[in-house]
Amino acid sequence: MKKGQISLEFIFIFVLFMILLTFSIRNVTFSSEHSSDMLRIQVSEEAKLFANTVSNAISQVYAQGPGAKTTEYFTFRYLNDNYFLTRAFDMDGTPQILIGYKNGTYVAILDNANQTINVNETETKKKNYFWSQSLYARDLSDNSSIYYPNNVVIDSYAGIVVNAADLPSTLTIVVEWNPDRNESWIFNSTAQELRININVGG
Repeated sequence: MKKGQISLEFIFIFVLFMILLTFSIRNVTFSSEHSSDMLRIQVSEEAKLFANTVSNAISQVYAQGPGAKTTEYFTFRYLNDNYFLTRAFDMDGTPQILIGYKNGTYVAILDNANQTINVNETETKKKNYFWSQSLYARDLSDNSSIYYPNNVVIDSYAGIVVNAADLPSTLTIVVEWNPDRNESWIFNSTAQELRININVGG
C-alpha cells in the first residue's frame, strides 16, 4: 500500500514538473505572442538607451565648448540581430536602423520593405521611433549631406541608415567639437565607430 502511494505521488510530482518545464521553455524561446511583446519592449528599451548614450555624449562636448572631445562605448544585444528585430516587429524585409539628430538623437527601427517612421505613435506594436533630448539644440533632420555613408531622408527625417546586421557588438561613439570642420555624422562599419563633429557656428 505504501509503495503504491509513493508511486502515485511520484507520478503526480513528475507530471507537474513536466508541465512547468514545458511552460518555461515556451516562454524562453519566444514562441508565444506574450513573449514577442516582451521582446519588442526589450528592443525598444535598447533603442532608447542608444539614443540616450549618443545625446549624452553630445551634451557633454557641447557643455565643454570648442575643442572638447569624448568617447563612449555602446554594446548592442538586440538592435544588431536580424532575428530579434524581425520577430519583435513582424518584418517582411531586412531590418535597418536610422540614426539622426533633431535637438537630440533619434533612432528608428525600419523594415526595408516598408520604411515608415511612426514618430508620435503610442501603441507599442507600432512604435519604432525613439528620441533623446540633448543640450545641443539644433535640427539636423533636414540636412542629409552631413550623414555618411548611407544618408537618406525617410518621412522628412534625414540620417544614416545601417543594416542591423552591420552594427558591431560594441560601437565606439566619438563626439568632438572642432570649429574648423563642418557638422558631420560618419558611421564606419570597419572601424566599428560612429564619429560625430558638432559645429555650433558652422
